[in-house]
Order: sequence, then structure tokens, then C-alpha cells
Amino acid sequence: MFSHRSGRRSGGFTLVELLVVIAIIGILVALLLPAVQAAREAARRMQCSNKLKQLGIALHNYHDTYKAMPSDSGDCARNSTDNCNGKTDAHAGGWFAWSGMASLLPFVEQQPLADRIRWEYYWDNIGAPGGAALSNRVLVSRHRGTSGGQRNVGSRLTEVMTCPSDPGSSTDYSVLHAPVSYCFSHGPTSTWNAPSGREGGFADKRFWVKFRDITDGTANTISMAEARLGRNQGPADSTSTKIDPAYRVTGLGNLTHGLGGYSRVFRNTPAHIAIIQTYYNTCLAGYPSQTNNGSSDQAGRHWASGRAFWGPYCTTFVGPNAGPACDNDNSTTTLNVKEPSSFHPGGCLTQRADASVQFASDTIDQAVWIALGTIRGGESVQ
Repeated sequence: MFSHRSGRRSGGFTLVELLVVIAIIGILVALLLPAVQAAREAARRMQCSNKLKQLGIALHNYHDTYKAMPSDSGDCARNSTDNCNGKTDAHAGGWFAWSGMASLLPFVEQQPLADRIRWEYYWDNIGAPGGAALSNRVLVSRHRGTSGGQRNVGSRLTEVMTCPSDPGSSTDYSVLHAPVSYCFSHGPTSTWNAPSGREGGFADKRFWVKFRDITDGTANTISMAEARLGRNQGPADSTSTKIDPAYRVTGLGNLTHGLGGYSRVFRNTPAHIAIIQTYYNTCLAGYPSQTNNGSSDQAGRHWASGRAFWGPYCTTFVGPNAGPACDNDNSTTTLNVKEPSSFHPGGCLTQRADASVQFASDTIDQAVWIALGTIRGGESVQ
């Protein structure tokens, strides 16, 4: 008797069919993954934009209350002798002074923290005489410690001060670390301390700008922007083709001009731009050198700090994401150039003095960028 075999094959996939299906799935995943990542970045960018918008509203509420914008950096709030518990002269009104961001605490739903800070002492003061109050250092960072018999868990203020697109927002490398992703625009000014009446941008040391001072128009003036956070990763990678804006190059001298007016405030004329570019090209050339950048990847280290490199400070000389900051020495106190930057593709978010938020492209015309940074330059931004 002969056996009968059916012409139908048994159920299941052949190896070739299985490989084809796997290949198709892989192609679909490869096509969908960038779209998913783009959607996530769009959501993060929206969060960053909303935070910058809230800071803009806070600035306006501050102006309504005090008839001026906060200074960056300012003085110790209650001390007319300019003596922040022993930090006198440039220290008190400079790198030991409070940043403009600290002044906004009551206007970003942080009134309880503002009430506990001893404003008559400098921002990282380690305790009032006799230990009568919590130290400011404990209050304004993640530092955990005891002062005046009270224990504090610190105030990084991540939800207010940092952009989720920036990996530095989740980095924690020091007890004195409370990062800030947003910066006050000092415009095309290569110092944080321009003479009174010659300030180039929205912010300056001991400069409480009023709306009436912004004659270029609030919609045409950058008040704040984003700035990448340093992650304390040591010297920059000299072999990388990408330049990290969170780093800085030092030993460059100061950016100045001799074209009339104050030598540290620039305009958007070809002669001024040529001087800026010569200085910045020297800065870029120094980036690969380990001796020039050191371990200076600590940009935006602390929202309360009046120091230029550590605090919420930026300029408008070159353009968004242009490259590293440029400094005359290794201190964290002053800077010549520190351009706004972000991890958003193609540019960064800026806040105008009218509290609107706009995206500035990496390809923005340099002359327009400089004009947006001034408060009374009289330039066209079209």
C-alpha cells in the first residue's frame, strides 16, 4: 500500500521568510525612530520655551513692582556700604554678588526660599555671624548641611532653572551646584561692568534697566536666552570636530576697539564686526589646546551666582551655538564672549524684552544678532 502525501506544506515560516520579516521590521524601526526622537525633542523644546516665557513674565512683574529690571550682577540687597559680610568693593558688587535670577525668586513661585535667604550677605555665604540663620550656600544649592540648628536639603530649582534638552540639567558634580540653563543678555559688551550710561545690552553689573531705557524697542531687544550647561568633564576633546559652547578658551586678552565710544561695547558696523571676528578666530584656534581650556567646563554652574562664567550670563557678538566662551584669564568671574547656545537642532531660544520667546537660527546674520543685543543702538533688525 502506497502512502499518500498532501501537496500542502506544513504551517510556519521558512527561514527566508523569517529573515525578510525581520528585515522589514528593522527598516520600519529605523524609519520611525528618528520621528520618535524628533517628537520627544519637540516636547522638550516646548518645555524650555515655556520656562523662558515664565521668566519673561517674571521680569515684567518685577518691573511692575520695582520700576526697573533686576541687575546681573547686583549688590547685597540691604547693605548701602557695599560690604557683603566682609566681601568689599568689586567682590561685593561683582562675583560675590547675587545674580539677576536670584532677584526673580518671588516672581517664579519661590517666595518661601526668598524669605529665608539673608540678602545682606553674599550668595555663597557660609553662615551669618553666630550661626543665627541658615547659610546662603546651603539654601541656594543642593548642599546638605546644618546651620543655626536647622537642616536644609538645598534648592537646585531644576524645574524653574534648567532646560530638559540639556544633559547638564541632570548632572550633579558638586555640593555647590544648582545649574541654570538661561542667561541674561549683556549684548555686544565684552565686560560685565560698563560705565554708567554706556551699557550695551539688557543686563550689566549694577544696571537696573527700565523699559524707557530700551529705545530700540522691547520686541527688538534680547533680554534672556538659553546657554548650554557645563558638566565638569575635564578638558575639551581636542580631536573632536564639534566645538562645545559650554567650554571656554582663556589667555586671550580683552576684546576692545578704538572706533569711538566706549571700547568694550560694539556696534554692528563692518569695522566693529571685523574686530570681533579677528578676536573670535583667535579664540577658536585656542580651543584644541589643553592648556587653553583646562577643566573649565562649568558654565551655568549656579543660578544665584553673579560670576559671569558660573552664572546666568551671555553676550551677542557672533551668533547662537557659535563656539566656546572667550576669556582673558582662568577665573570664573568675568568673560569677554559667551554666546547663547542649546541642544536644540539649528539654533537656540531667545527671550525678547517684551517677554516673547523666539527661536534664533544658527545662521542668523551677525549684524542682526548684534543689533538684537543692544538696547539703544538704533540699528535695524530687519
